[in-house]
Amino acid sequence: MGRHRKSAMGEVITGIVMISIPFLFFGGSPFMGIGMHTGFSFWSWILVALGAGSLIRGVTRLAEKNKKIRESKPNSQKRKLELENKILRTAQKLGGKVTVARTALQIDAPIEETETILNSLASRGHANVEVSSEGQVLYMFPDFMDRDKIGS
Repeated sequence: MGRHRKSAMGEVITGIVMISIPFLFFGGSPFMGIGMHTGFSFWSWILVALGAGSLIRGVTRLAEKNKKIRESKPNSQKRKLELENKILRTAQKLGGKVTVARTALQIDAPIEETETILNSLASRGHANVEVSSEGQVLYMFPDFMDRDKIGS
C-alpha cells in the first residue's frame, strides 16, 4: 500500500494540535519547572516534540511551495515589456507597418496578447491605427517608416 503524505497545511495543523493537547489536558507550562508538579509527564513532552517536528516540517513545506509558485509565475509586467520590445523590433524590421497576426507570429505570442499590447502602444501615441482598403487593421509606427512613405 502507498504511504499517504499529509499536505503541508495538514502538518501545520497536526503540529499545533499535538503541541496544544498537553496544555489543554494537563494545564500549566512545561517551562514552569523541571519537576512533574506542572502536570506534564514524559508523554506530554513526547507530544510536544512530535508536534513541533510536524509544525516545522509543515511550515518549511509551505514556504518551499510558496517560493516555487512565485518563481514559476512569469512577472506579467516584465513579460509585457519584453513583448513590447519584440513588437517594436518587428515593426522596425517590417518597415513600420504591422498587423496583429503577422506580429504575433513573429514574436511567438498569442494574438490576443499581441493585440492588447499593440493597442496600448497606439493609445500612448507610439503607433497609428489604420484600416486598409481590404479591411485589414494596420498599426503604423512612424519612427520606423521611410519619411517618403509616411504621407502615402
